[in-house]
Amino acid sequence: MDKPKFNIIDGLIILLVVAVIAAGIYLLGGSNTTEGTQAQNTTAIFQLQLTKVDESLYNKFLAAMDADETVWIGVKERFPGKIDTLEKTPASKITTNTQNGTAVIAQDPNLFDLTIHIKTSVLDTPSGFTASGTPIRVGEEVAVRGKGFAGYGFVIDLKTVTK
Repeated sequence: MDKPKFNIIDGLIILLVVAVIAAGIYLLGGSNTTEGTQAQNTTAIFQLQLTKVDESLYNKFLAAMDADETVWIGVKERFPGKIDTLEKTPASKITTNTQNGTAVIAQDPNLFDLTIHIKTSVLDTPSGFTASGTPIRVGEEVAVRGKGFAGYGFVIDLKTVTK
């Protein structure tokens, strides 16, 4: 039995099929940005909650806020923001009392939960807020970093600023 051999025509057909599939994905995927009269630039403040932060990291966020330093939000696609305010509360966790089997809330005196209010420029569209093309959603986990510090937490609130 003769085995069929691979030739140049077969290679061209395969390349043509791959190109057609790639073009279809590109055309059907479209753009994720919303253009139109309904989108508008505005300023928003969102709250990012970091849990179990030590005193030194809190002091670095505080120094960045006092110096009006730009912080970067996000991991791959980052956008700039400014720390507006900080709220520090004692960190707590649920532990079990082994003597009677009840759950109690215990506070750790060395760690804090930190809520950071970050002000940034956003595009307000009917589908939500985006900053530099990155969507900002409540409940989303994001990173924030500055010169010499970084943290990772959840967006717990998002609102626009009225002037």
